[in-house]
Amino acid sequence: MLFQEEISKILDRDIEIPEGNMLTITRVSISPDGHYADVLVSLLGKNPKETLENITKNVYAIQQILNRKMPIRPVPKIRFMLDGGEFEREKVEKSLVKLKQKGEI
Repeated sequence: MLFQEEISKILDRDIEIPEGNMLTITRVSISPDGHYADVLVSLLGKNPKETLENITKNVYAIQQILNRKMPIRPVPKIRFMLDGGEFEREKVEKSLVKLKQKGEI
């Protein structure tokens, strides 16, 4: 949890998120050997793809800040990924709304 909180702080403070977009870290999974941390993010707004590209472009800077802040060694190498579960939930919700409008449920 500390790892997730620290990444969240770095993103809030040091990385520019395009206006009109929102980013949430939904989960961080650290590999069994401790070398990698998959950071799953949920993106909402005008251009979520641009937001993910911006974060990915700045991953080296994010990693450097994290390396200085974290008390563990080695600090896992971070990899940002879209949380596909968010998109699946959104698709299901839209489908349910359509079915309700048609009177099918």
